[in-house]
Amino acid sequence: MKQLPIQQKIMLMNRDRVYYYGLLGARMQNRCMGAVSIYLAPVDSIHVRIGNQAWQTRTCVVVPHSVPHQVATNCQRVVNLLIEPERIDPIALEELGRVCNGLSMDHEAVARIRLAADSLKGSWGSNGLSTAEFDQLILGRTLPRRELDPRVEMVLESFEGDFGESELSAEACAHRVGLSKSRFLHLFKDQTGVSFRNVRMWKRARRFLEWANQEGSLTDVALDLGYPDSSHFSHSIRRIYGLKPRSIRNGSRGLQVLSNAPALQLGAPPTGA
Repeated sequence: MKQLPIQQKIMLMNRDRVYYYGLLGARMQNRCMGAVSIYLAPVDSIHVRIGNQAWQTRTCVVVPHSVPHQVATNCQRVVNLLIEPERIDPIALEELGRVCNGLSMDHEAVARIRLAADSLKGSWGSNGLSTAEFDQLILGRTLPRRELDPRVEMVLESFEGDFGESELSAEACAHRVGLSKSRFLHLFKDQTGVSFRNVRMWKRARRFLEWANQEGSLTDVALDLGYPDSSHFSHSIRRIYGLKPRSIRNGSRGLQVLSNAPALQLGAPPTGA
């Protein structure tokens, strides 16, 4: 069976998906991702511990969003697909979890995910890839979308722009869509299945991935991502990824990053500033 070079390091991302093939931090602590996480080892099995449960060994594992977990592989490398849950039919996500976590997941599906870096990279155009194209190349099918209230969709789209701290507060977002703060927070959680606070925290930390392989000051990155200071930035990144920002950057040397997410311009004033 064909395999990617074990030394390869690549990350491809759009607004709803991240595919990563590369190093797995040796000192990883519990991580708590804001996306549904699919993990495989490039070869053999992957080891996972969810919460305080015992370690398990599997070919493939799916961890729901916002669930603390740790992963390890014998080769210190990992294949990881992140699926943003807000726009996906929850029944489809449950079914995906049952299939990938099941002992009967077929070899063709496992190979497709492991080898997806080549197919994604080969299909990457000037505008990147749509979410449907991502899913088709990695999963062999498109995950159905959930129908969202237009006001919630408007707020989700605002996370993809270059907005500052105040523009993405619950109060500002509620005002933008013409709701009280309490009504907005209830609507957002009811529609997406995720709290506004957790989505906001995840979207900010996710954008750090676009800069993981760059040089320069991490303090500047933290401020331009909207963190009040480097201490908050470090704490949030460690909570979500289980690694310090510096460790992520060190492990990302030589990482190829392809992204069609809106570019973050370091040092530039946020929209509306």
